[in-house]
Amino acid sequence: MNINDFEKLWGEAKRDKNAQIAFWDGRAEEFNLIHQKNDNNKRLSAAIDLFQSKGMLNKDTNVLDIGCGPGRYSIEFAKRAKSVIGIDVSPKMIEFAVENAEKQRLSNISFDTLDWENVDLQNEGWEKKFDIVFASMCPGISSKTALENMINASKKICFVSSFAYRKDQIRDQLRSIICKNEKKRDLNKTIYCGFNILWHMGYYPEITYFDTEWEKVYSIDKAISMYTSFFEMRKPLSNDEKEEIEDYLKKIAKNNYVVEKTEAKIAWMYWNV
Repeated sequence: MNINDFEKLWGEAKRDKNAQIAFWDGRAEEFNLIHQKNDNNKRLSAAIDLFQSKGMLNKDTNVLDIGCGPGRYSIEFAKRAKSVIGIDVSPKMIEFAVENAEKQRLSNISFDTLDWENVDLQNEGWEKKFDIVFASMCPGISSKTALENMINASKKICFVSSFAYRKDQIRDQLRSIICKNEKKRDLNKTIYCGFNILWHMGYYPEITYFDTEWEKVYSIDKAISMYTSFFEMRKPLSNDEKEEIEDYLKKIAKNNYVVEKTEAKIAWMYWNV
């Protein structure tokens, strides 16, 4: 396979941008609560250690955080770096990020609502501006164009994390109900296609893996809204499909709550530019 084959493979499943924004806006409060409760996140600390061990994160470092969410990584970078810019497609995520940075009284950090794949680096003044271009679990890193933008914005290193494997008890069951005729999802496209595209471009990405699992509890109303929004990112849902989601969730709910159990393998991919 050549670079065009991997680019085509990666681009097979495009998401509706408006539905994507609605989905992440709907989860912004949940992610912000996670940000506030988990001050000692192991992967966050490991990421900081990685960049510091390579001499990349210090008082002279400029960082771009793509898909910054409520600012968890951006804020930790800002405590050690010269400047940090965080971007996200979700306006509500950005609102929380601004609030969280203000609480920390950080003056070297800013946030903006932007779609990374369509960003104009020249217009933003971001060509070869950043020492670290960072994207943790960001759905916006989903094409060769997104990788090229990262490379063109970076002076030193790029970093992407994504799922190499993920199993969700509820979501996977709903997928079998709603997406009966679709191929089984392939979560490792970001790593698999991204690695091979970068390799063909002459880069040598390093990859590190982490195993993890978690549980999340949702009220039945929140679950119906969240899972409906999730599947609408792929395609418009009929009323019958929405009813199928609602019926299934109500069937498995206990005391008007559902518990989503997830097992996953997360991959870090980073390379010098």
